[in-house]
Amino acid sequence: MSRPRPLCGLRVLDFTRVFSGPYATLLLADLGATVIKVEHIQGGDDARTFGPFVAGCSTYFETLSRGKQSLAIDYRIPAGQAILRRLAASVDVLVENFRPGQMAKYGLDYATLHVACPRLVYVSISGFGQGDTAGRGCYDIVAQAESGLMGLTGMPDLPCKTGPAIGDAISGLTAAAGLLAALWDRERTGLGAHLDIAMVDALFACLENSLAAYDVTGQVPTRRANGDAVLAPFDCFGVEGGWIAIGIGNDRLWQRMSLLLGPEVAGDTRFVSNAGRVAHYCALRPHIAAWCASQDSGATLARLHAAGIPAGAVRTVDELACDPRLEARGLLARLALDDGTTLTVPGTPILIEDVAPPVYRRGPRLGEHSRAVLTSLSGLDQSEIAAYAREGIVAV
Repeated sequence: MSRPRPLCGLRVLDFTRVFSGPYATLLLADLGATVIKVEHIQGGDDARTFGPFVAGCSTYFETLSRGKQSLAIDYRIPAGQAILRRLAASVDVLVENFRPGQMAKYGLDYATLHVACPRLVYVSISGFGQGDTAGRGCYDIVAQAESGLMGLTGMPDLPCKTGPAIGDAISGLTAAAGLLAALWDRERTGLGAHLDIAMVDALFACLENSLAAYDVTGQVPTRRANGDAVLAPFDCFGVEGGWIAIGIGNDRLWQRMSLLLGPEVAGDTRFVSNAGRVAHYCALRPHIAAWCASQDSGATLARLHAAGIPAGAVRTVDELACDPRLEARGLLARLALDDGTTLTVPGTPILIEDVAPPVYRRGPRLGEHSRAVLTSLSGLDQSEIAAYAREGIVAV
């Protein structure tokens, strides 16, 4: 019999919006946690307004908020803040991604809540960290620029961001990993913790050996388009019908590939070692490009795979939407919307053997679970909840 999802029973109060924080709490929800999304009574998460829309719902919001509950409350006024402090005493984790200092203005910061809730694991996600006294706003493109990622990505004369908002995703992953560690530590100490996760920090920490290389050589790494600073070939090449990516990570793989490219390349001593291939990549690349262009993607990939060389097609979203491998691994999740429409979104990439698979539910409507959450976790009775609703403090 399958075991329950590993975070079943964990309660999360989710004050996050748009991507970085919602992605962190989505990972928790997929692992079985009960995630209560706290939204302002007027409009809720900005992501609700991001198109395209289906059945009146934002596909962006549905992707990141599926499986969560929504509590709609006016957290800008004392009465709403008092309710949320009561809720904080009934949960395990609180995650927020307001600008530094904003939660303190609401009386919902870690220092305030820790007094009454010493076991609470409190996660703050921001652009530059809680020490950023200027409280600068930060979206993904800013984090990619400030972290150095954009300085390494793109063409020599044009820095580029990644397609998806990878800075949001990586900071969300970092936050999720950190809070799970804090929960494990709480099992030993009985104490919660405050995690300070900065988007810029999380991206900076993912720049491979760029800092170490600069520290040793004094040379600033440059943008190399799809090329790599330390491995060659590690690039994309055009084929009939599209593009493929090839990664040669050692000289043994190169020996196999050089045989495919022919004696002229295989016998060129400049390309025998990885260091030589990196140094003479301008001379090597045209040979590989010509070989790839001479055949279609299927034939090229078949020959590379037969030789044990890591290579793959550059896929587009329409191909991924019906990919049998993704389907078999449960990565194509279907959400049933209110009008019967089915929306396909990415499922969880965390597959755990002998554990019940996640049940994917649509994202919550604004305030859909307010009454249930307040009844079960805040200690408020139905008459009190009704009074708060009449006063416009909560939406039920």
